[in-house]
Amino acid sequence: MKEFIKKNLSTFIISIALLLILLFSLAIYFVKNNSKSYVFIFPSADNESYIVERRNLAKDSVQGEINYFIDELLLGSGVERTKLIFSLGTKVNSCFLRDDILYLDISEDLLNIDESSYPIENGINLLKENILKNFSNINKVELFIGKRFVASLEK
Repeated sequence: MKEFIKKNLSTFIISIALLLILLFSLAIYFVKNNSKSYVFIFPSADNESYIVERRNLAKDSVQGEINYFIDELLLGSGVERTKLIFSLGTKVNSCFLRDDILYLDISEDLLNIDESSYPIENGINLLKENILKNFSNINKVELFIGKRFVASLEK
């Protein structure tokens, strides 16, 4: 009888371990499947180089995939010793895609230049690079600041 219990106990323990591994694998699959990986490029605070950061963002965001990406880009890097692309407080007023053109209106807060942000022209170029690198379906960005047309940024 003792042998039967020992044999069944080890089978039971192995079965529980396999079940836990399966549940853990499924949990990881569903968590990873609900997000998408993006590459963010930020200016370094120390020199003229760039800091590249990879982030996973939720696929089903309220504001939409592109707007969510740009919101995160404007918030800045999670890595120390980087600058903001634009001045603190800059946000997206509107953002929509028609055909392969992204129409992007950014708040006038962008014009409040400070030490923690990149120069505006460089920031605009870096904004374009970030968008075009992460969204292959966008070929052109029509940029507005405070509802005024500023630039047409193409690949």
